[in-house]
Amino acid sequence: MNQNDNKRLYDAIREIAAKVCKDGETFLRADLAYELKQYGINADSIDVSRLAMEAYHYFNNDRNIERAFVTNDGRMALVDEYRMADMLDKGHPDDAMALARKELDKTSMTLTQLQRDIETNIEVAVAKTASNMMDVVTGADGAKAVRAEASTLFDRYARMVGTYHEGEDTVRRNIADFTTLRTDIGASYQEFAMQLIDIYGDAIKTVAPNLFDFSKVQFLDVDSMLKHTELEYNRISDTCSALISEISDSFQTSLQSSAAAYRSAGKGNRTIGLAMAGLGLLSHYMNAGERTVKLRSDLTTFQTSVKHDATRIKADLGRLLVIYKTLNDVVIPKADIYMRYAAKLMSSDVKAITDAMYDNADIQPLEAKRRSLIAQIRALDGEINDHLQNIDVYQSLVSDLTQTLDSKGPAYRDALARKPSKPFFLINILTLGHANKTYARNYAEWDAVSYPLVREYESNQVDLKLDKDELTSHKDDVAAKQQEMQTVKQKLDEVNRDIRSKINASAEVQMKMLPHLRSAIAMLRLGREIMESKLDKRLMGTVEIPDFTQTEKLPVDIENNLSMFTSTLADHLHADSGMAVALLNGVDDYRGTRSDDRHYSDEDVAQVTGASEQALQQGISLLDSALRLIAQLLSGRLAGAAYDEAFDKIAADFRKQIKGIDDKSAFVREVMRRANLAKNDDERKQAMLMLSELGGQSLSEQDFKDFINGKKQITL
Repeated sequence: MNQNDNKRLYDAIREIAAKVCKDGETFLRADLAYELKQYGINADSIDVSRLAMEAYHYFNNDRNIERAFVTNDGRMALVDEYRMADMLDKGHPDDAMALARKELDKTSMTLTQLQRDIETNIEVAVAKTASNMMDVVTGADGAKAVRAEASTLFDRYARMVGTYHEGEDTVRRNIADFTTLRTDIGASYQEFAMQLIDIYGDAIKTVAPNLFDFSKVQFLDVDSMLKHTELEYNRISDTCSALISEISDSFQTSLQSSAAAYRSAGKGNRTIGLAMAGLGLLSHYMNAGERTVKLRSDLTTFQTSVKHDATRIKADLGRLLVIYKTLNDVVIPKADIYMRYAAKLMSSDVKAITDAMYDNADIQPLEAKRRSLIAQIRALDGEINDHLQNIDVYQSLVSDLTQTLDSKGPAYRDALARKPSKPFFLINILTLGHANKTYARNYAEWDAVSYPLVREYESNQVDLKLDKDELTSHKDDVAAKQQEMQTVKQKLDEVNRDIRSKINASAEVQMKMLPHLRSAIAMLRLGREIMESKLDKRLMGTVEIPDFTQTEKLPVDIENNLSMFTSTLADHLHADSGMAVALLNGVDDYRGTRSDDRHYSDEDVAQVTGASEQALQQGISLLDSALRLIAQLLSGRLAGAAYDEAFDKIAADFRKQIKGIDDKSAFVREVMRRANLAKNDDERKQAMLMLSELGGQSLSEQDFKDFINGKKQITL
């Protein structure tokens, strides 16, 4: 692509960015790739990120370009994603390492914040809200308190999920940073390994590094967890709202009934009216109390569910922390010291030897071609990694959208079925236009209530198709790039054979290299070890916490005994005429009625007895609900204790892993200190050899002697 073509692309990118920012939107990289098709960009790839970065620099770090374009998962600006690769492309490894360090520091802060959010979330949310006097009077204050507690708990849960996403994003960024650094180390490794083989021929061989597939690291699907929790929260919130309204209506009805009973009693029988009014309101309050207790039972279930999720996220945080520590304390520091010194040290050792060896008109073009092929391999490695990362992104998107469509499918089909049909024109004529008016009214109602769901569902269907197409495209592209990689490697092998057929390194050249051979081999093996850095297999999958709500419960006989107790009360405790008369006497005592004026007919006593029986049975039902709630709270505490115990076991294992990482980290830090403070190359080589020995990559004295005597082949 010539300079004019690049300028056209940069102009197009800036123009698109300006429009996107003006509209207050962002473009995924795939969207930008689609817009650039007319300029010869055939598919979404890392080249699109590179072009965005180049345009960003070309227009003096244009802020619109930085803001407008994001990665396909929407989590990072394209400019930020490509920044490290851009630094390495320009030969600034120190800047790349500084960026990696900055990203690691961000991960540390994010994981610390996630820890705080989880600890806050696990605590039982108690909303401190002042009760409105009218709520107390009507009996709705309990339902409002439940709604406030559920709202507080859900808000904390949502914040916790958001922070987990941030932690996931930063760890993914750390992994991506290392894979980018790994590619650069691989190019350096190949260059110097080929030079040693040119000198010593078949006595030295290389084997392709076994690169760890970091894309297989899994993360919690906290979005699905949040959706499930949101459904539970909405159910409780809706029930609360409905109950508050019903309690208010019930209070009004009870108040009106009580007033009517009082008025109908007549002046001579106010006692009966007051007794019936009081019993009516008592029944209302006990009914409201029972329903509120059942609502609080739902809240308790909700709290226990949140405790399970929070414990799982907290445990998985430990896994993310171990991954972070592995990268931050060992892997990336080793990559840092290698990239800072290894190439310089090896170049100073072999440059004079190889310059003389390649000073041949037949060899120089081949050496230039080899460097070009190594650069191609480096670029292809970056492209393959990018496609693999995007395959992971689109697989996740396809899975999430498929689940969403499956869950909303019945509601979508129901909404379509309820869509009004336009009446046949003859029917409209026969009804004098009434059919059309009815249709318009029904359609307006459907459009307001049901169409948003239909629109969202069909939009998700379109997104799913597009994401599946992108997934297929990336899979096809990665297969093509892997095939291209094999072709380039075959060409590299051919060039290497051509070079070696024209080079016959003399014994004198080989002897000149011998003093530097052990350190060169150690550093190349160290480079390979760093490239092959991997995570413990226990860190690959997410942490699972069993659901203890069904196993950690109060013994069944306790619940049965509680149920038997309230059933016995209901069977044997009843209101009778004596209780009714006592109640009426109590009312008359309150009114100050003289004993001679107290007269209760059999009908009055029977009426009060019936109302008392109803209130008594409602009281027993309220007691039964309250006892069940207490049992549920105790079971919830048992489950909570089981969750804590499960977490403690997992955390202990992670602490052991971190202890091992800390031990390695201390050694790596000491090597870095020595290398940084070394007064000359020899001291720096000694520090690098220490790091090589840590991984068992150094060459023993016996191996070295056997190699000199032609008895051993060295594998780099």
